[in-house]
Amino acid sequence: MRDRLKTLRNETESSLRVLYALRQFRMLLTEQKSVDELNKNIHFWKIFESALTTKLFIGLRRLYDSSGDTFTVQSFIKDCIDHVDQFSSVALRKRRMEESENAQEWIDGFMKNVHEPTVEDFKNLARLVKDKSKRMKGLYADIASKVYAHAIHTDTDEIFKLSQGANFDEIESALTSIWHVYQQVWQMYENGRAPEMSIGKYPYIEEVVDSINRAGRAG
Repeated sequence: MRDRLKTLRNETESSLRVLYALRQFRMLLTEQKSVDELNKNIHFWKIFESALTTKLFIGLRRLYDSSGDTFTVQSFIKDCIDHVDQFSSVALRKRRMEESENAQEWIDGFMKNVHEPTVEDFKNLARLVKDKSKRMKGLYADIASKVYAHAIHTDTDEIFKLSQGANFDEIESALTSIWHVYQQVWQMYENGRAPEMSIGKYPYIEEVVDSINRAGRAG
């Protein structure tokens, strides 16, 4: 389960960080001073923007493509449901005992308020993702497949028309819902905490924004 959690974190976090980097880069393009700075190395920044956009849509495709045996958020939640016994208080206690030499000193107090996850907990998290990701399998999957994965559309006008309905806020909402699933499942597995259903922000946005600002406003 830890390997699956690590994969979900890596897939989700890399897409989130790319999203915030791309959004901040687009913000720099609204500032004349930044545009002047970016134009000093325009070919690099064109490649930079293209690479980020490609990575973002391929990342979305990977997280939501339910065909075949690929790792997706849906397959992750299904795996949790299929192995809900791994989240039991008995399994948690066993893990803690095996991983700590002095567990006997604190394990009883630790286990006192442990929440034992149910299948319904995971289904509720799945509903959150579904509610926040309504178009990810539609428009965004279409863009990812036809433009970035298979290059069916290569004409600039065609790509522009296809992409008109996409926006950063919708992508952010979808990805933060998956990040929320990661956080809640990690807490259930490692600490026996009951899942929360209120989705918060990704906690490292400013770190990404600051890095783009330093690069784009250098000099």
